[in-house]
Amino acid sequence: MEPPRATTRPCALPGRKAPPMRWTPVSLTLAFAAALASGDPILFTRERFDAMDEVIDRQRDFTRVSCEDYAWGESYMLRAYVEMYQATSDRDYLRRLVRVADAIIATRDDRRPRPPGTPKPPAVWGLGGRMTVARLVLKDAAGRDCILLRSIRYAYNDQTVVDVVPGPDSTFTLKTSNEFWQEYGPAEATFADLSLDPASPRYFERVVNDPQYIPDPAFRRIEGVADKPSFLLVATDLRRDRTVPTVLAPISGAKLVPGIIPYYGYIGPIYSGMTRFASLVHRNPSLQAEFGAAARRFVRAARESLAAWDFCWRDGPGPDEGYYLLQPRGADMWCDGVVAPLNYLGSAGQVILGIWDCTGDTRMLDRARRIANLYKRACTVTDKGGYTWPYWGPPADRGWRREYRWSLNTPDYQAASPPDDLSHAAWELEFAVMCHERGIVFDRRDMRRFAATFTRQLWTGDTGNLALRVDGSGGSAEGNSMAGARWLDLCAIEPRIFDLNRELWTSNNWAQGVYGHLTGCYARMFRWQEELGRGGR
Repeated sequence: MEPPRATTRPCALPGRKAPPMRWTPVSLTLAFAAALASGDPILFTRERFDAMDEVIDRQRDFTRVSCEDYAWGESYMLRAYVEMYQATSDRDYLRRLVRVADAIIATRDDRRPRPPGTPKPPAVWGLGGRMTVARLVLKDAAGRDCILLRSIRYAYNDQTVVDVVPGPDSTFTLKTSNEFWQEYGPAEATFADLSLDPASPRYFERVVNDPQYIPDPAFRRIEGVADKPSFLLVATDLRRDRTVPTVLAPISGAKLVPGIIPYYGYIGPIYSGMTRFASLVHRNPSLQAEFGAAARRFVRAARESLAAWDFCWRDGPGPDEGYYLLQPRGADMWCDGVVAPLNYLGSAGQVILGIWDCTGDTRMLDRARRIANLYKRACTVTDKGGYTWPYWGPPADRGWRREYRWSLNTPDYQAASPPDDLSHAAWELEFAVMCHERGIVFDRRDMRRFAATFTRQLWTGDTGNLALRVDGSGGSAEGNSMAGARWLDLCAIEPRIFDLNRELWTSNNWAQGVYGHLTGCYARMFRWQEELGRGGR
C-alpha cells in the first residue's frame, strides 16, 4: 500500500566482511558527476554497486528495524544481490543475500524470544506506528471505560491528539487535531457541548461520527446538526448502562495509541528476493552444495508465512481467479477485510512461483494462476497499445459498499481506484514476466503490451522523469522515476527500455543518495547493461 519512501532507512549485520573496494563512494560520485558534465551516458559498474552496498551495510541494525524497512528497503537489496550474481557469476553476492535474509527471518515475530506461556504469534512481522488504526479509551471520573475513540485514516493515526473538557449534566467538549492530516483535511475540530445522554440532540455518537465509517446501515447523524462529522475519529459508547449520569475525566493533549497487527501484506516484498535466490539455486546444480541448505531454509520460511495468511485467501470473484484479503475484517487497518491491492498480490505471486519452482507444489501453481487471471482481467488496452490497470483490482476496483460487510473500519468506500503508479505497478509487472517465462496466463502479446506501457505511456520524452501512472496520467513521478529500472525484466522483449532508463540516470544526479530502492535499481541497470552489451561508451 505504501509507496517506497525516498529515504528508507537501511536495515548491522555483524561479522559481514566487505569485499575489497577499488573505488570510494566519494570518487564514484565524482566520476558520475564527470559523466554528467561530459554528456556521455552513465556507465554502470560493479565497483560502484559494491561501494553503495558497503554504505548500506554499515548502517544496518536489525535490532531497531521495522518490517516497513524490509519491504521498502531490504527487499530491493535482496533482489539486487541476485541481479549482481546474474551479471557477474560472483558467488559473493549470493553470500551477502544469505547473510541478510537470515538476519531478516530471525526477526520474524514467531522467531523472537517471548515470555513463557505467551501464545506463538503468526509467522509474519508485526506492523504498527503510522500505518495502523489508533485508539484511546475515555474514562469517567471513577476510572470506568466510557468512550472508545478510533482514528481511522489510512496512515499517521498515531499523530491524532485529543482534549476532553467535561461540562455540567453529562456534557463535554471534544477537541481533535492531527498535524499530518491538517494539511489534507479538516483534522482540527472542536465539538462543543456533546452529551453522553442518548436522548439528547447532542448525543456524541450521532454528532461526531460520519455514517461512512459506521457499519450499521441504520445509523444516522442527528438531523440538522451544524457540526461537520469528524474527519479523523469514530466514537463508540462503551457504557453498559447509558441512563446513569456520567462525568468524563478531563484529558489534555493525549495521543491515540496505534495498534500492532500481524501484517500479511509484506510477505511478498520481503520474500520475493529470497525465493528468486532459491529458484536460481534449484535450477543450477553447481550452486547447490554451497547454497542448497539456505535455499531450502528460505522456501520453508516463505511457506510458513503464506500458511499464516491462508485464512485470508478467497477464490473468485471470476472463474479461475483468486486473491488474498490484505487483513481480516476487524484488524487495525483502515481497509480491513478488503482484497489486497495488486502490488501486494503481484509480490506474493512472485513468492508463490518461486516456491513452485523449488517444490512442484501444484497448490502453489493454482494460486499463482488465479492471481494472474485476476490481474490480467484488470488490465485494459489503451489507444497507445499499452496496458493500464488500477491500483486496486477486482473486486475492489470500484470501491465497496456497507452492504458488502467487508470492512469494519471503512465500511463504505465508493471510489474507483486510480491507475496504478510506476513503482507499485513494477511488482505486478515482475509477476507477469515470471508467469510468462513459465507459460502461465500471460503470453508474448501481453509482454509487448507491457513494454508499450513503458515506452509509450510512462516514457513521455522527458529525460528527467517518467509519468506517475501506468496510463501516462498523474503528472511526473519525480523522485521515484528511478523505479523505471524495475521494469527492465521486459528488456528481453524491448531492449529500448534499458536505453530510456539510462537517459533518466544520465539526466539525474541519483548517485548522490544511497538507500535500498536506489541501490537495487542500480543493480538492475548494471545487470541489463551487461546482458545487452551496452557497457561501451
